Amino acid sequence: MADRSFQGCMARRFTKRDESALGNSDKKADDSEGLDSHVDNSKESQWDDECAVFILKQSVLSRCLLFLVQFVFNALVTDFPTDAFKGIPVAEEDLSFVDRFIRFALSGLSRWDAVHFLHIMRYGYTYENTLAFFPLFPTIVYYSTIVWSWAAPFLHFTTALMLTAVTINFVCFLLCAQLLYALLLAITKSAKISLLGCLVLTLNPASIFFSAIYSETLFMALTLCGLVMLYMDPTLPFIRHIIAAFFFALAFATRSNGLLNFGYIAFHLFAETIFSPSDGKFLWRRDCGTILLKILRFISIGFICWTIQSSMVIWHGARMQRAFCSRDSFRVFPESVIAFANENSLVLPHQLDNLTWCRNERILLNPMPTFYAPIQRKYWDVKPFGYWQVKKLPCFAVAAPALLVVLCGCLQQINIIRARGSFSKMLTALFDPLSTFPFAVHAFVLSLSAVVLYNVEVATRILFSSSPFIYVVLARYMDQRTPLVTLDDLQYPPLLPFFTNFSRTHFIHALLLAYLLSYFFIGTVLHVNWLPFT
Repeated sequence: MADRSFQGCMARRFTKRDESALGNSDKKADDSEGLDSHVDNSKESQWDDECAVFILKQSVLSRCLLFLVQFVFNALVTDFPTDAFKGIPVAEEDLSFVDRFIRFALSGLSRWDAVHFLHIMRYGYTYENTLAFFPLFPTIVYYSTIVWSWAAPFLHFTTALMLTAVTINFVCFLLCAQLLYALLLAITKSAKISLLGCLVLTLNPASIFFSAIYSETLFMALTLCGLVMLYMDPTLPFIRHIIAAFFFALAFATRSNGLLNFGYIAFHLFAETIFSPSDGKFLWRRDCGTILLKILRFISIGFICWTIQSSMVIWHGARMQRAFCSRDSFRVFPESVIAFANENSLVLPHQLDNLTWCRNERILLNPMPTFYAPIQRKYWDVKPFGYWQVKKLPCFAVAAPALLVVLCGCLQQINIIRARGSFSKMLTALFDPLSTFPFAVHAFVLSLSAVVLYNVEVATRILFSSSPFIYVVLARYMDQRTPLVTLDDLQYPPLLPFFTNFSRTHFIHALLLAYLLSYFFIGTVLHVNWLPFT
């Protein structure tokens, strides 16, 4: 390990700040390379087992800390009264002592949307409002619970479902950290930036949703799997697009915004069609036969990938349409499901007078189920500018930091491309297989949608679970501010490695740490006590 201390490195770095990082024109030139500089000239771009183990330890520690925080504050603080959907209650006489203990320990992780997921896991899609939640996460939890719950007959099935869901999300979070490390290594060719991005993940502002019974963690793991397939070796043939499409299909079956992941495949196919890095030629400089073959390849592989990515959701939509919209009732529901629906004015299948979306026809090439948009509009008021209300201003304030980071990253991306000078060099940078441009576009679309379409309060967890761009932006900022800090230095001190000393060197750095920690802790406290948070 390096002899000099982390604090010494940080002190030397910021003593020279005015003459180096902030005032030196050469540094500015380096920064202009910024997000798309990935020259592989050292071992820094290679996978390091020690770094991977360090990331694993930090991931485990952050989850343990979050579990402890949610347990303590769920036990000490009285739940906030709310009219949110709380599911069909389980009779106390059906619960064992072990059930009560587990439910008490994990109940803070089963709030808000988690209640919908637990209901779907236990009863299936029984009410119209449950159709807003995509099927893969509850399906995996349900069948995983079936596999082991027979060995624990003293547990109620709902308790077993909670245990399985929390465990799956815990494992998926550890996997996300490793996948993010691999992806950032492939994109940035810098172990330091990759490690910093993973440290941000362990303390990310939406942390509670990565451990609660939500689908974000599974979705991020599947999305990163697809991205790693695309970016680990851009020279591989089209099979990487097919495998990536399979992972993106699973991600799409987990969350609706997984549809946007197809943009990565489309970008890579389009870039390979327009520009060839091997000989530096653009499509329009080739002969007609080559142009035709490249266009046919783009269309055929793109269509295959689109079909793969859409298939699961189309099948789910058709299945739910048949289950809810048929006039003849062929499903038998438990009496508790029907009674709960009557008590809470919930819409059951076959109640066609209330299921107005049953008359909608699916649009060709649009894989989204016909019921998704109407249900989002009916139950969550999701429509253009539907959230633009004075009473919702606090929600915009909560989402503002994440949106600001994305905006700054997008502006930096534009400046990088413009700095290339000539039009041909701009195109070359744009269609670089390792360009972060598609990540910027993806994050910008998610941010814009949050502001004008869906509920802006969920923007933070959407951005931190759907795209690596926000991790790249923050990690590169911290890397540029600490040029003297080495890879070994990042692992100190043991408590809050890197961030502890980084936050002492500039008030903006302190603000960044305050943002991460306040959302980590306060967000957890609010969420587990039925208070709205992102």
